[in-house]
Amino acid sequence: MLCYCAVIVLLFQFSSAKICWEECEGSNLIESVDIEGCHRRSTYPSSKDFRCDGKEGPPCTVIRGETVYLDVTWKDKGHTNLTQDVVWQAAWMDIPWVGMETAVCKYVNNGESCPKQGESTSNYKFPIKIQEIYPAGYFALKWKLLDATSTGPTTAFCLKLDIKIV
Repeated sequence: MLCYCAVIVLLFQFSSAKICWEECEGSNLIESVDIEGCHRRSTYPSSKDFRCDGKEGPPCTVIRGETVYLDVTWKDKGHTNLTQDVVWQAAWMDIPWVGMETAVCKYVNNGESCPKQGESTSNYKFPIKIQEIYPAGYFALKWKLLDATSTGPTTAFCLKLDIKIV
């Protein structure tokens, strides 16, 4: 019986593990980040346990053809109309992630959130289709949620994370 409990606890830990990430610009707005559907290995890079120091640590491994879900909870200062900007931070320049939906209000607080007045905690859950055309490899991503205000866009949150596409 004890052995079965240990196996269940280990399976739960692997399926609910958080990803390695860091906030851009150090604004301290993000409370939690996860990508549901990541595949992780405890031997990354060579017999190391899963540990994060900001975004340093094993990447979120995703498989072409699958859909995973980015789940972010942040301290929302209120917003009017949210869009997202996702780029791959290549060594020489930022490259937009092709195929990503930009209008994202329907993914914030179950679609009940645009516009939103006042400060409170909000949740963003976005489906990411890992398209077959994406190349395999490691990608350092910068993910921004932007609020389109009358004075121009402001950042609702910004985070950096690494993914590995296989």
